[in-house]
Amino acid sequence: METTAVVETQDPRLQAIADRLDCLTEADFILLADASPNTVESWRKRGTGPAYILLGNRYLYPRKAVSEYLEGITRERSRPGRGALL
Repeated sequence: METTAVVETQDPRLQAIADRLDCLTEADFILLADASPNTVESWRKRGTGPAYILLGNRYLYPRKAVSEYLEGITRERSRPGRGALL
């Protein structure tokens, strides 16, 4: 449950440093993914989420790695939606 506390109260200095390094904090990534801290941790353990950097006990997600991850999971629409004009 310690990760949840990180999400709720994030040090503004950490945010500023992450921004300068062109990274998202773990809290930012959790918000972007709309996932629980446990889910994000599980992705890291399985190697299914984006690449990350572990500094001490903090995780940073390089914006480029997050972008590449999102491109990899992007789904194309296979057929027109209901009511689409053909």
